[in-house]
Amino acid sequence: MQSIKRSSGAQNPILYYLSALAYVFLAALMYAVAFLPLGALFLFEEGSALEFLALLCPLLLILVVLPLRFSFAQALTDRFRMRPFSLKTAFSFSLYGEKVAEGFLYLLHLLKWAIPLIVFCGVTYMLLFDALAFTQPVMDITDLGGTVTNVWHGIGNFFTGIFGGEPNTLSGGFGEGIVFLLIVAGVCLIILFFGIMRNSAYRYIWAEATELDKNPRLEARRSLRGRRFQQLGVALINLLLLSPVVIVIYNTFAPRDALTDLTLSAMDLLTGEASLTVSALPYGKLAIVFFLCWLPLVPVRRIITAVFATARLRHLASPPHKGTGAAQEPMPPLYQDMPVQGGRNSR
Repeated sequence: MQSIKRSSGAQNPILYYLSALAYVFLAALMYAVAFLPLGALFLFEEGSALEFLALLCPLLLILVVLPLRFSFAQALTDRFRMRPFSLKTAFSFSLYGEKVAEGFLYLLHLLKWAIPLIVFCGVTYMLLFDALAFTQPVMDITDLGGTVTNVWHGIGNFFTGIFGGEPNTLSGGFGEGIVFLLIVAGVCLIILFFGIMRNSAYRYIWAEATELDKNPRLEARRSLRGRRFQQLGVALINLLLLSPVVIVIYNTFAPRDALTDLTLSAMDLLTGEASLTVSALPYGKLAIVFFLCWLPLVPVRRIITAVFATARLRHLASPPHKGTGAAQEPMPPLYQDMPVQGGRNSR
């Protein structure tokens, strides 16, 4: 555990924000470097021993990236103890063993919430890339759409028949199958995002509890007990801060047209009429979105989460009487019920 260090003054809010922004930019570069080894899967021939360089990606994530997330939480919460945000603290490897263990457990918690999405991706891959001819996936999706539509109409016709309505006999097909797959994918993503939300506050609680020499897991349960709806509110605020990215991407890249072209290309691929074309990414537009819409708001989102997560611990650590001097003496009561000295004949 760490000893608590005090400072006499707080960091300027603008300097605090700019320091956190500098860390976010450097951390983004670090993420990019951590994922670079995955390029070995595409740069080298299949079966080459150099493809094993891709294994460096999970190692870098577990041994470098995830531990430094906890270092960033330490640097961010230093402001609560009147200490400035420091890049040295944000990139510190102090308590490295604990940070690696906590980062690995964090990854396992996310994988737990990602199980539905992993299963869905596996089933969809088997459905679309069957060992039979390329026409088989289309038939599978069409059958899936018909089955889902029949079940949906069966439920609806049951309640319609109770009130004397006419049953719906329309049959489903490929379009209904695609819509069903998209709905299931959306539900799986919502489950994953819910898991990310539930675990988003822990690293800040860990940093504050470690500073105060307390058990982080016990303090996490205490700090979040009865505050899950508030945590959901914080997550919605963070999601709102992501809206500039969504709005700019929507208006810049015309997702409807892009989705239509991708669907037509996928249909041609599944029916064997053409190969899937690879379009060049607009790197310039993506850079504008990154630097103007996403990067400036990341420190704000992190600070909001840190303030919410550490509210209870900061309340426990705050002194009972605020002030620069020693503890104040209790004030005497305004009235004290006791006999007057000397009695009635004191005169």
